[in-house]
Amino acid sequence: MAARAAHLFRVLHTVFLFLALELCQSSPLYQFSPQDVESILPEACVFAGVLPLDQTVAASLVAVERAFGYEERVVVGVIQADFRWETGEALRWEGNRKLPGETKDVAFFPRAVVERNCLILPPKVKPKAQFYTQSRSPAVMLEFINQNCNTYRTLEGDLSFQGLHREEILGNIFHVADVSSFSIGMKFGLTNTTEQCSENSNTGPTDTGTCGLYEGVHREFRDTGGYRYTEEESVTFNVENNLKQTIDSANARENKVSNKIVECERIPVPTRAEFFHSYVKRSRPVVITGAMKDWNVFENWSNEFLRKQFGKEEVHIKLTSGGEYEGVEDASLWEDYRTFQIPSHVQDQLQFPDLVVVRPATMNLKFAKFLDMIEEIAHSEVKNISAYLEYSSIPQYMPTLEADIPGFPFVTPLLTRRHLNMWLSDGNTLGKLHFDPFDNLLCQISGKKEVVLFEPHDNTRLYEAHIPEAILGYNNRTGQFRRKTLLDSTSMVMSPVDILKPDFKRFPKFSAALPMNCTIEEGDVLFMPAHWWHEVQSFPSRTQHRNLAINFWYEPFLTREFPCPTCSLDVNPHYRHLLG
Repeated sequence: MAARAAHLFRVLHTVFLFLALELCQSSPLYQFSPQDVESILPEACVFAGVLPLDQTVAASLVAVERAFGYEERVVVGVIQADFRWETGEALRWEGNRKLPGETKDVAFFPRAVVERNCLILPPKVKPKAQFYTQSRSPAVMLEFINQNCNTYRTLEGDLSFQGLHREEILGNIFHVADVSSFSIGMKFGLTNTTEQCSENSNTGPTDTGTCGLYEGVHREFRDTGGYRYTEEESVTFNVENNLKQTIDSANARENKVSNKIVECERIPVPTRAEFFHSYVKRSRPVVITGAMKDWNVFENWSNEFLRKQFGKEEVHIKLTSGGEYEGVEDASLWEDYRTFQIPSHVQDQLQFPDLVVVRPATMNLKFAKFLDMIEEIAHSEVKNISAYLEYSSIPQYMPTLEADIPGFPFVTPLLTRRHLNMWLSDGNTLGKLHFDPFDNLLCQISGKKEVVLFEPHDNTRLYEAHIPEAILGYNNRTGQFRRKTLLDSTSMVMSPVDILKPDFKRFPKFSAALPMNCTIEEGDVLFMPAHWWHEVQSFPSRTQHRNLAINFWYEPFLTREFPCPTCSLDVNPHYRHLLG
């Protein structure tokens, strides 16, 4: 009986393979020309059998083609063995190696990654195929394609549980509009968010209040973003001073803030599940209180302690004249503007060729000397200079400090840490509007930071683009700064919009942007998801006369290509395992 059943199974299996091969040869598997492959790869992967096919491979390819029939990011078909590009060049295989017994019967072409980092493109080369070396079973082929093309299909053509989870995540991403209708245009008194302002951002607002500003509102916005803080000044962005707007996430949609800049939700230390499902998956900023209460940093990390432990170490610091870091300004202000030449094929790709991102001057000096410098600045013994130790790697330069900062149970081992940095200054710094491609936990130790956030969902409002860079010069002997050097590089993460004095005529879409204020005090931790635009005004501790923070940068859970104003967030393949 068992032998008869086995025989029947072999007969049916042979019939299935024969039918599959007939189907393959008659129509289901499309034969790709070299031109087809080249045109498909910018949008999708290509998984192709190499003719002639044996029965097993043919049957598996038919099954896989059906599985991905409704998937835009994968196409399955066949190619000729003598595959040649239109130039006559033969198909090249990745690594160009062949293992004993290995046949080139299945080729895989990964989707071509769009080059967004460099405006000078390398010479174009023809795509290479990869050997598919795994089992020829449909299930194994399916898993290979899912893993390598970032897809989530079953052999039946449905979305897998992981795919359904991904769709649920992307359909539930947080938008500031969920909790607020207060736009930048409303902040500056525009009658509607498409009204254009004639004010020139280089000259600043006039005393008569051009651009339809409400009386005093622009002054409040500008003063809040200023470089010096006094006890009398407010450090909130609210139209009504001293009012706090805490968002109850359960009722946020029913209680939208409409008359002031909405504030971040503030929560006690969450569980790992709460943090993942309510904030990481939703790309939702949040201020976490009490997460640092057991850290040995608030009293121990004094300037005296840092000087004793690391005073002889050399550090790389940034310098500006007024405390503004990475602002954008007119390139014509720079000394070499008339002589500096950008290649025409690069210039033609620049959306803002007349602007530059101003990189601060730099200096290498002993840590002790830097601490002396910020103390002298804080006590006004030195004027017209700001010094900042920015994103200085703690593991690289101050590894012993890691014992005092054990991290957070709600994020470990959920996210993969990429960097751990220190940020130290006299406390009067303004980091201009930009985004970082990392999930960020910003931990405030001394002083406070007022962080104004804008969501990353419509980056045309923030005018995301390549912007040319320039670097300040600094004469240590005279103490003078110079707008000296235009660079042949570009920034990809800075916005050309000045949120303190926006030029709505040039940047009209910015008026529709919805801001969020996430001020953090000593002991607070701000979760800032990757790609959220932010401008950071720091204020000094009234007792220590400095601003000290550390931050953890993590591989982002939700990521996107950039610069690309219309590219959307998607689940990072690095975290595929978290989808189930």
